Amino acid sequence: MIVLNDLLQRGVAVTVPEGIAAGERAERSPILDLTLALSEDRRRDIVRKTKNGLDAARRRGHRFRGCGR
Repeated sequence: MIVLNDLLQRGVAVTVPEGIAAGERAERSPILDLTLALSEDRRRDIVRKTKNGLDAARRRGHRFRGCGR
């Protein structure tokens, strides 16, 4: 949704084959604005929960060593 919003703000016409934004779009619509707001809220919620989980693990003594490569 963020990419779609960015393209529409730049004036790029977009065809979305399926999903909530399906169809040809040349500008934002109220449903796209609502969907974008919900996706941003969800993203912030995931970030918050991830940070909280990592902080809790650190308090329990877990040591993170990177991505495991």
